[in-house]
Amino acid sequence: MTQEVIRPAGTGPTTTPLSPGIKANGFIFVSGQTGRSTQSGTVPEGMAAQATQALENMKAVLEAGGSSMDKVVKCTVFITDVSRFGEMNDVYRTYFPSDRFPARSTVEVSALAGKDMIFEIEAIALA
Repeated sequence: MTQEVIRPAGTGPTTTPLSPGIKANGFIFVSGQTGRSTQSGTVPEGMAAQATQALENMKAVLEAGGSSMDKVVKCTVFITDVSRFGEMNDVYRTYFPSDRFPARSTVEVSALAGKDMIFEIEAIALA
């Protein structure tokens, strides 16, 4: 089985031992994407802003691998405050076709890696 590292254009090397995405066996596995801009390194405030940035980061990884958001089959969402689930869901639903949302798990966590992070998402998509 061949594996291909996916790194969107314009993003620098990561400081952690991971790849933004891996294409293998007809799938793309997207590492956890947070609300940090991969271009500027800034983190916006608020659930909606971080969810939007993280989903844009995920979209960039998928597109760099020749896939798209409509080919996502499974997502896992990590949020630090489950009471903000509705805010997250409002943003999430704008990124996927309404007739076929991906399978999803959402988990509340006590903290995420990186200062001020409140949202992270990972995905599996068809290549």
